Amino acid sequence: MLADLEEAGGWRRFMRDSSDAPDIATADLSSEEIRAFPQAALGAAFYKAKMGDPRGARGLLQGFDAIRRSSAPGCAALSGDRLLVEAHVAVYEDKAFKTADAFNLRRVLRHLPEDDLIGRALACNHLCTMALHLGDFDKAQDYAEQSIRLFRQDEAEFGSLHLLTHLGQIRLLRGDLRGAAAQYREMEERLARLPGNPEWLIAVGRVLHAEVAYETNDLVRAAEMMRRAFDAVERKDAWFDILISAYRVRTRLAYAEAGLPGALDALSHGERIARERGMPRLRRLMQIERVRVLTLSDEVEAARAMMAEIGLSPENLSWEENDDWALRQGSTFVAMARWLVRARRARQALDFIGPAEDFAIRGGQLLSLAKLRVIAASAHWNLGARTEATNSLLSAIRLLGRQPFRRFILDEGPQMRFVVQAALNGDHVSVRPTRDQRRRLSELTHFWATQERVGRTAGGTDEAAPRERYLALMALGHSNKEMAQIMGVSVNTVKYHLKHIFRELDADNRSRAVQRARDLGLIET
Repeated sequence: MLADLEEAGGWRRFMRDSSDAPDIATADLSSEEIRAFPQAALGAAFYKAKMGDPRGARGLLQGFDAIRRSSAPGCAALSGDRLLVEAHVAVYEDKAFKTADAFNLRRVLRHLPEDDLIGRALACNHLCTMALHLGDFDKAQDYAEQSIRLFRQDEAEFGSLHLLTHLGQIRLLRGDLRGAAAQYREMEERLARLPGNPEWLIAVGRVLHAEVAYETNDLVRAAEMMRRAFDAVERKDAWFDILISAYRVRTRLAYAEAGLPGALDALSHGERIARERGMPRLRRLMQIERVRVLTLSDEVEAARAMMAEIGLSPENLSWEENDDWALRQGSTFVAMARWLVRARRARQALDFIGPAEDFAIRGGQLLSLAKLRVIAASAHWNLGARTEATNSLLSAIRLLGRQPFRRFILDEGPQMRFVVQAALNGDHVSVRPTRDQRRRLSELTHFWATQERVGRTAGGTDEAAPRERYLALMALGHSNKEMAQIMGVSVNTVKYHLKHIFRELDADNRSRAVQRARDLGLIET
């Protein structure tokens, strides 16, 4: 079997083929076996890391290095492959990449033979990962597209589909929700057509797709994707970028479903896995997620203690290039800004948000930028600066265009309702919201008035038709005046819609209209 893996190009076989690996790929190899089959040894290290055993992979690399130092010709000729596999293992070890790592990989890329398309593709794959971790999204996208092109030129479709995870993440961070969702749908469709056993990578795509669904407030869909994918990812994957998405979405869904106790239970699980696997960055970002849920629950003192424990302080934050990878994540700045607002330090929050926005703009993190502006709206409202508050909110909505982001505004709590309603009513605004912006705002007020009131936390990504929205408000007993305020329209507009609803349902009063709508499945009981 080692001979077969050697002939197939070692780790290259796992980029060409989605079939299960031979048992030898997970076995411990002797020095003699490594000397006789050096490419197979690197392939086994590659596969061990991929399947959640980075320690075993590191041990194989150390054994390979020991043989190479003894001047074994087979190992000495594979220095480029050794560096490629090293970078692969480092991703699964949760290693923080430095600029020097990218420099070394670019050097390997220059020296790889032109016909080694898969080797060049993997180098670009790793350079994409490093650029993502260093916050350079443009460069990350360029490397991802180059890697896909090289994999497909060598008919390594399975390898190319790994890069769709990166492209989807880039789109999400840039605020392109629909583009990210389309990327993950394409990934799953292409994987389903491959022979072999691509279920592991399908599960990875579903976890990332669940994060997109969460941001649209489609919590039912997000939970269903996580149910189908989480165990497979956690059991077989030690890929840092995927695990943090999995635990982050799991925590946020738990918070939406069961509040702070549910979220803390999910966080404890994620932190335990991070400790067991020796992944300090994963644990650090889980601790930042703990700050988030504590702050959303108004446990501001507990959140402050957590920030102190992990060395985060809005007062002592350096905005220059920082070796702390967590500080390059927009979610960290958002968590700290929200904490300042909830701790009744609104003016300090605005002082903090200014440079945080600059940081997000430089990194192209438009989603984080929009979240920061929503939090700035809360800070302005607390200071009595109503016009600045509505302008900040409308700026966030304009920034994301027609993307169906909802959850991060809903997460800001009851006070945000006042800002949203003021903007919808045209109160305290410099420029009245456009028709599209009013529709976005009315979706939020409709959610607060209906689904949250009846104890549901999940909203769909497809915007409900006006008929269903008015029926839901009628079912809850809202008056015409209340409906007008929630929907951001006039009372006459409400009457117009109700007249057509009564005609469509052949009803002469509200009770009959609601009952017939329930019978037809237009609204839930």
